[in-house]
Parts: sequence; C-alpha cells; structure tokens
Amino acid sequence: MVEKTIELTGLSSTSIEDAVSLAVSRAAVTVSGIYEVQVSDITAVVEDGVIARWKVKIKATFPIKDSIHE
Repeated sequence: MVEKTIELTGLSSTSIEDAVSLAVSRAAVTVSGIYEVQVSDITAVVEDGVIARWKVKIKATFPIKDSIHE
C-alpha cells in the first residue's frame, strides 16, 4: 500500500477539537479514505486580550488507489 499525507489548517472559535474536525470534514469532501490525523501545531489567536479562535495544523493520511488509468 502507498499512502499520501497532506498538511491542512483548521480554524474554530469554539475549540481545538472543533478546528481539527472542521479541517478533516472539509478535506473529506475531495479526499477519500482519510484514516489518520496528526496534530502538528496548535495556536490560540488572541484579540483584545482574549482567545478569539483556535488554529490547528494537521497532517492527514490516506491511501493512494492501486488502479492505473489507461
């Protein structure tokens, strides 16, 4: 099996988990078979002295299909 890993960024004003979930669900619209996600960075965006939103960088891994186009 051959795998591909892509890096994505998710943003949420709710939580870190929501930011990860949004990045994965959005990627799943065009990428099928995502089976593993690694959170590589978490950033809190601060506005007026309070956390306004969470920003996460993730690495999503999925298999590359074995079929060959003719």
